[in-house]
Amino acid sequence: MITLKNVHKRYKDNIVLDGIDLEIKQGDVIGIIGPSGTGKSTLLRCINQLEIPEQGSIELNGREIDLSKKNRKDTLELRRSTGMVFQRFNLFEKKTALENVMEGLIVVQKKTKEEARKIAFEELAKVGMTAWANHYPKHLSGGQQQRVAIARAIAMRPQLLLLDEPTSALDPELVGEVLEVIRQIANEGYTMLLVSHEMSFVRNVSNRVIFLDKGHIVEDGSPKEVFEQPKNERTKEFFRKMLLLEQPEYSI
Repeated sequence: MITLKNVHKRYKDNIVLDGIDLEIKQGDVIGIIGPSGTGKSTLLRCINQLEIPEQGSIELNGREIDLSKKNRKDTLELRRSTGMVFQRFNLFEKKTALENVMEGLIVVQKKTKEEARKIAFEELAKVGMTAWANHYPKHLSGGQQQRVAIARAIAMRPQLLLLDEPTSALDPELVGEVLEVIRQIANEGYTMLLVSHEMSFVRNVSNRVIFLDKGHIVEDGSPKEVFEQPKNERTKEFFRKMLLLEQPEYSI
């Protein structure tokens, strides 16, 4: 069990997260949905202290870490326990795909180059990228770069995988290949928080869905409950508007 408690984050006068509490069970795949600018990405970034909240904690590995106080020991534990997949890949441009996956294994987990290379090849194989192991990011498509980024994250064997709009920077024809990789990882039993606007995918891959609005969790339930029987009026309004922009569903 991973527990977030009372997470608050603001930017000047803009309250982005307003006392978020969240219990995450092992194996949960939690889809986080809601309007743009409502704190979804910020929540993920606070979990591994890429953003520092004014208040809040996370219970992880049997101990509670104050997220509002950044210190090297706690930050290192968070980074070792969580993996992050960003919107825009965040690969090292001067390192090959293989070297990008190896980097965290060597620097954070202190593995030898031989150990890191073996694990990196295994993870690149999972995402179908072994043929491009020696290519640099500039020679890869957006979808290929994102698959390398996913391999880099899961190579660390994180207790919690954070995916922040992993398809938002991709051309439409590349979205499916990345969603398929995420589906495969979910089926392996990874615990995941997935922020996405791909509603049909969230509905199919998640066992739990959270609707976030104005810094509050206003809906929390199974995909069927949230998508078909939402209780909160704000959630209902969101889905009514989404119907006007409905796109073909991603089939899994």
